[in-house]
Amino acid sequence: MDADEGPNALVTYTIISGADDSFRIDPESGDLIATKKLDRERRSKYSLLVRADDGKQSSDMRLNITVQDINDHTPQFSRATYSFDIPEDMAPGSIVAAILASDSDSGVNGEVTYSLEEDDEDGTFLLNPVTGVFNVTRLLDYEAQQYYILTAKAEDGGGQASTVRVYFNVLDVNDNSPVFDTTMYSASVSESLPPGSSIITVAASDADDGPNAQLLYKISSGDPHGHFVITREGVLKTKSALDRETQSFYNLMITVNDLAPPPVTRFTSTAQVSIILLDVNDCPPTFTSQKMTYIQENTPVDTVVFTAQATDVDSGPNSYVEYSLRGPFGNKFSIGIIDGDVRLVGELDREELSNYTLTIIATDKGEPPLSSTMDVTMMVLDVNDNTPSFSQNIYDIEIEENVLTGTDVIQVFATDVDDGTNGQIRFSIASGNTNSDFRIDSVTGVISVARQLDRETHSSYSLVVQASDRGSSPRVDRTTVSIVLLDVNDCSPVFELSPYTINAKENLENLPKNILQ
Repeated sequence: MDADEGPNALVTYTIISGADDSFRIDPESGDLIATKKLDRERRSKYSLLVRADDGKQSSDMRLNITVQDINDHTPQFSRATYSFDIPEDMAPGSIVAAILASDSDSGVNGEVTYSLEEDDEDGTFLLNPVTGVFNVTRLLDYEAQQYYILTAKAEDGGGQASTVRVYFNVLDVNDNSPVFDTTMYSASVSESLPPGSSIITVAASDADDGPNAQLLYKISSGDPHGHFVITREGVLKTKSALDRETQSFYNLMITVNDLAPPPVTRFTSTAQVSIILLDVNDCPPTFTSQKMTYIQENTPVDTVVFTAQATDVDSGPNSYVEYSLRGPFGNKFSIGIIDGDVRLVGELDREELSNYTLTIIATDKGEPPLSSTMDVTMMVLDVNDNTPSFSQNIYDIEIEENVLTGTDVIQVFATDVDDGTNGQIRFSIASGNTNSDFRIDSVTGVISVARQLDRETHSSYSLVVQASDRGSSPRVDRTTVSIVLLDVNDCSPVFELSPYTINAKENLENLPKNILQ
């Protein structure tokens, strides 16, 4: 108001400062007009300096303007999306995440309330409506569900709302043991399988993830000599040559464990692998019987004189053994193909041949067949079937009658082709040894003078000398030794009468020649 009158009372209004281009004033009416849309959230207060001017005089006034809020903003989340990682072993009730939304409005319009849409039907998570904090309500299981996608809503008091995606990634915890497809595996393989060959593949799985699900296989028992090896993929392979004859069956214990990083406990599982080695004909028969036997030379034909025995450590037909003979004595011996019995098929005569060497062949039934040989010596034992034989049927000698006692006069010879005691000869004088004038050495056959001889008493001898062997039933041969004594002048003449008496005539001139006889 201007107390003047007339033109001096006309007041003009202007804004001196503080309008910030947001207000203008009608210079005549003084109406304050907003020049653009106000934004309380950008500027909530203005302080205008307004001047009233009558052309000469002026007056200023401070006009304070407060912009009142209207609900023109929706709540804004701090992130476009939220993503949280949660270990699966998180205890129920634990705080697992928090979201934040702000509203630029004020008062009730700026108060934000949080809620979840219907994405979380099973109520796994609980969202605090005031703080925006998430709590897990139950046990999580990575193996059942690896993630959750929820829609969270932030609503202000004026009904404005916005939503955001919240991702919960369940982190795996090593809470599962590896599990084999089956706890029992079996395989049959040839013993000739070369090193490095695959036998069988075992398979295990682990419901965990990452390193917790990575598996390592190993042979924990059943292979003390290291014949096998197992790869990271569970392929069981031969490491060295196998031999069914040394070990025909293996029962391996396979262990698998996960590779959870320390200090997390690693879980293990086991499976059994049974391996049967199939035979290959790689072993020839081996003889177990002796290499020498003894046979009486009078053994009857068709008698079993020896049994060959051989074993083959292979199995099945590879272990079946058949026997045969090789050599020049097929006319004396034969062998049973199956039982190995060696039979006499021809008569023996030790004096003809005292031993036989038979080559016995043992052959298995494998493909191809393998064989081995053994030389067996058949020693023919002597039977007293030969009589001693003198080298001469008659021995004739002449000796002087004065041969000294003990003098050797002749030696007789006899032989016996038998062996041992059956061939040992003892000599004796069976008859003709008058007055035991002679004796004979029972071993050497030397005949010597036993007494003083006297041709005049006994001029000749006919000794029957006997040679007998020492068999259980001795055999005897005889020969005649004729001994003639040669005279030695060892006797003086002896008159037949003594004295002689003759009667003769004294006048006899000449006596007749036969006067005395």
